[in-house]
Amino acid sequence: MLKRHVEQLWTRLDELYSNGTTFISYGELYHWYDVKRINKTPWRDIKARWEDLLEEKGEKYADPQIAEVPGGISFFFCRKPGTLSELAS
Repeated sequence: MLKRHVEQLWTRLDELYSNGTTFISYGELYHWYDVKRINKTPWRDIKARWEDLLEEKGEKYADPQIAEVPGGISFFFCRKPGTLSELAS
């Protein structure tokens, strides 16, 4: 992975941590990891970097939620998850 791609990925993970959401397109994954097929390698790398970020922040590991959306994956991270129903009641 090129240095600038590493920086782009870290920027996305910082965005996930600070804002609770980020998006990574499939095109970016192919480009950043220079692969023809997205297998487990990119996901394992992203997970390891996420673990490093949380450790750096002094937090226990928590898996972000993901949603496959057109063109890529949306990631969601929340320390205190809730529901719309709870807000509405």
